[in-house]
Amino acid sequence: MTKLFSYQQEQISLEEATQLSFSINDYGLFYTPTQCLFGRWDGDKIRDATDKPLDLEQVFEARLFNSNVELRWLKGFTPDNLGNAVYLFEQPTANNKNWIQQPTLSNLKTHENQYLLWGEYWQADNLAENWSCLATSRIGKLLVPVANLQKNQRVILKTREYFGLPDNVAGEHGNKVVIEERWLSLDLYK
Repeated sequence: MTKLFSYQQEQISLEEATQLSFSINDYGLFYTPTQCLFGRWDGDKIRDATDKPLDLEQVFEARLFNSNVELRWLKGFTPDNLGNAVYLFEQPTANNKNWIQQPTLSNLKTHENQYLLWGEYWQADNLAENWSCLATSRIGKLLVPVANLQKNQRVILKTREYFGLPDNVAGEHGNKVVIEERWLSLDLYK
């Protein structure tokens, strides 16, 4: 059985949320009013597919993730670019004093899952190291932080689902449900 720990912080900027000591994320998916794009955390800044720092002022939702932790951030309805952030992880970690520990989800079973991203490898120029391009006529191009894609190759988003009984039903019907899902990595589809 697995436990899932989480910390929450309200009224925090995305940049501040990514600067925490336990924020060692590899990938990020960012939503702006005009696009959905991936970024890569380099330990200091979030960089796009051309290795330029991503303009976080335009982001209204973000998910940064690696195999150990996921950060979710959602901008509030205020002009100050502050939002709410949540960290999810399986191993307890030192809490930053400004973050509020949420109730631990216990007695969870896990299941590894994956989602196939739209598009296949597409030749693109001027990409940073370890980036590739996916494309399809339905959605256009999507730049992904996955290295060495080749013709006809595709990319998957690996996730982990956490199954358990919600507290409010306490096994009323005996069916376990997906209580949470955490993103883990991007990889080649095999």
